[in-house]
Parts: sequence; structure tokens; C-alpha cells
Amino acid sequence: MTTRLLLLLVFASACGGSMGTGPVIGDDDAPPDAPVTVDGFTTLMEGDWSLAPGQESYFCVYVTVPRDLYVKAFRPINPLGTHHTVLTRYTGASPADGTVPCNVGTNGQSMIYGSGIGAPDFTFPTGVGLHLEAGTRLLLNLHVYNASDAELTGRSGTLFQEATAAEIQNLAELVLAGPTVALNVPPGVTTQSGTCNLSSLTNEPIQVFALSQHMHKLGTHMRSVVTRGATEIVLQDIPYNFEEQAFHLTPSLVELRPGDVLETECTFDNTTGSLVRFGESSDDEMCFTDIFYYPAQGASYICSSF
Repeated sequence: MTTRLLLLLVFASACGGSMGTGPVIGDDDAPPDAPVTVDGFTTLMEGDWSLAPGQESYFCVYVTVPRDLYVKAFRPINPLGTHHTVLTRYTGASPADGTVPCNVGTNGQSMIYGSGIGAPDFTFPTGVGLHLEAGTRLLLNLHVYNASDAELTGRSGTLFQEATAAEIQNLAELVLAGPTVALNVPPGVTTQSGTCNLSSLTNEPIQVFALSQHMHKLGTHMRSVVTRGATEIVLQDIPYNFEEQAFHLTPSLVELRPGDVLETECTFDNTTGSLVRFGESSDDEMCFTDIFYYPAQGASYICSSF
């Protein structure tokens, strides 16, 4: 059945968990009782998992889109234990469609969606969305973490809401902007920062329509500021809650131009008594402004000066 692709998040080999399956985009050969569409959302990828106490894992799910698809909304499947997901376009020929263990840096070049703890549905503004052409390869990087003292099981993944071609005039993409390997968070309350030069993303103006934030458990506040010559444009200046990571539409479009510099400032309250470095674990730290914009540039999903 060539149009039937089952994405399996196979945690059994690494986590001792069960295997979950989910029907995928345009699964025309699925049985009549298959849970393809619920409340207007269709399964893109999902799977069951089980983690022992204190265990943390990354898995990468690869799939080839079987038909042209337009997307106007996403819904994360993010039960307790799902730290975050990153969905990117992947251009490699291997590995084959399916699921393999991976790490935080295993992603395609351009990012089209991401979800964190507590993320709700995300609906693109009118006229904005995604076009996934038949044959496009997608990669879902899934981070699961059991911080409890008991076994934890769940089902994580991504749903989408389909649009018609006529509904989507502007094609979007997503970039994470902020410091990477040089991020060091000393004990106490400190603010760390990193920059993204917009010239590395685009050679034309882009329109920012949604923002989110990503830090880990020590983060308390984020400020994202664009510098254009002597002018500053504040994108966001808000408290941060690790349990509530969501995209918010901007009140109006924010135009960013080549030559603009985006600085991400993250405030941390490090009560561990030790230096905490940049890393993939929830016990490490990150500091990213997540910007959704159009037109899509095929840009690298991380923009950082270091």
C-alpha cells in the first residue's frame, strides 16, 4: 500500500516501552475505523512511549509526504513527559522513513513547526501557511523526559489542519534565534544573550507574525530586541514559564530587514549552585527567540552568533 505510511515511535528498544502507530497524511488505504481526523485535525505523526524514572531520550521520525498538502494549523500531542518537538524539512535520502534514536542536533535545514510543554493549537493568520509538496521529506525530532520517580507513559506527536491551495498566499517558516554552545549560566540571577544577524537569514524583508520562547527550567524572563541603526524594536519582553511554551500571534506584522540584528536576552535564576551550560537535557539550558515569518527563505533553523 504505497500511500499508507505508518510512523512508528519505537521506544521499546531504548526505553522498554510499547510501540505506537498512527495514520499519516492522506492515508487512503487506512481501515474505516482508523483515527485519521478528529475535530478537523488529521494525524501527521504520533506514537506511544514509556520511560523509566529519570530517563531522557531523543528520537527522530522520518516520513515522505505522499501528496501535495497545504497546512493552516497545527495541534501538538504533548502529554506529560514531552519536553519539545521540532518539525523540519529534511533533504537527505537516508535514513529510510521510520524512527531512529538521535540527539538534539538531528534536524533538517528549515523548520516549519515546533511545540513545547503546555503548547496549545497554533493557527496561522489568514492567508499564511505551509505547502508540503509530494515527495517532501519531514523529520520530527522528539524529546521525552521523565522527571518523576515512577514509570511514565504517553503518546506524543503532531496533528495538522488542511487548507486549500487558494487559502495560502504566503508560505511561512520558523527560526530559533539566540546563543548556543557559548551559553553559560552561573549560580544566581543573571541575564545571558546572543544575536542573530538577519542578513544570514534573508536578502529581502520578512514579515514576523508569531513569537514564542524556549528556555529550560531555570529561565524566568525573555526580552527580544531588533536593532536597526539607532532604532530598537522590542519584539517581546515577557516572563517565562517552562510549563507554558506557546506561540502567540503578534498584534500586527513586524517587518525585519537584512542588516537588522535580533538580540535575545534570557534571564535565569540558577539555584543549583553550579554552572549550567547549553545542552539538550532539561537540566541544561537554552535561550531562543522563536520567530515565525514569511516569505519562507529555506533558512537554517538556528540563527546564532555563537
